[in-house]
Amino acid sequence: ETMRIKPIDGLIERKTETTLLVDGKQIPKNYLIYSNIRQTHADDPTTFLEDGSHMDIYKGFKPDRWLDDDTKPAEWIGFGEGQRRCLGERLAMCEMKIFLASLARKVDGYTLDNGEDEIFWKTNTVLARPSDGVGVILK
Repeated sequence: ETMRIKPIDGLIERKTETTLLVDGKQIPKNYLIYSNIRQTHADDPTTFLEDGSHMDIYKGFKPDRWLDDDTKPAEWIGFGEGQRRCLGERLAMCEMKIFLASLARKVDGYTLDNGEDEIFWKTNTVLARPSDGVGVILK
């Protein structure tokens, strides 16, 4: 869900194999086309809300949406796609699961600090992440 709202910045670049017709416009063979990952997630018909709150880190963060096929995002390319898909995807997912499992075993209860303060995001980095981390409240 984090990578849906704040995906790794960048574009996916592909070259057309044949001449295409998209929305009445011709795209020639061997032409470079780009896809914006963040915009693809924002325009997903399954999660889209007119007010844009589906992409808000506080209002739109709903990890449980991934548990039901009716609410699971239809358009998600957090690690890219095709032959240029991120090589580190499996390692990243494995590390995340190990971290969450280790955290859950070591504490009786915890919550994430979802304060109303504006989040400042690091710039000029490969991964989108808060510049000051994420607060965790242990009980």
